[in-house]
Amino acid sequence: MDIATLLSTDRIIFEDEVSSMKKAFEQLSRLLQKGENEDAPSAHAVFDALTSREKLGSTTLGNGIAIPHACMDIPEPIAALLVTDEGIKMDAPDKKPVHLLLALLIPRDNSHMYQPLIKELAANINRKGLYEIFLQHQNPSLTLDHISSLFITDIAA
Repeated sequence: MDIATLLSTDRIIFEDEVSSMKKAFEQLSRLLQKGENEDAPSAHAVFDALTSREKLGSTTLGNGIAIPHACMDIPEPIAALLVTDEGIKMDAPDKKPVHLLLALLIPRDNSHMYQPLIKELAANINRKGLYEIFLQHQNPSLTLDHISSLFITDIAA
């Protein structure tokens, strides 16, 4: 799946200070609620879904990266990206703070695509120092282009 179909520049933000996972999930929930669909779930419903999933087990990958995700009653998968300089304490395998959170909502009706999509995203964005590149330019368009190039490079290889 092409990351550009999941993520858009209006769902990419850079925040200097996000003090907790709760605050990060609140920010991501507001971004995910901005979907093109009129029947998009409320930010509160998105927050509850992400939080409930996180309670089942950490969605951190290490290298300062997490992919919080949940299944919801939505027509298409949608993603949002939060990049923070401070870093957030989460239950990362390498015990390091999380700086890049790529949140993902998957349609409940297509939950079979859930695990393969998470694995594909994880394989392509789990790169040491990736969030530092994004923090340098703090530009949603450049960030989206960079993420898209990670997928093109791996597919072509």
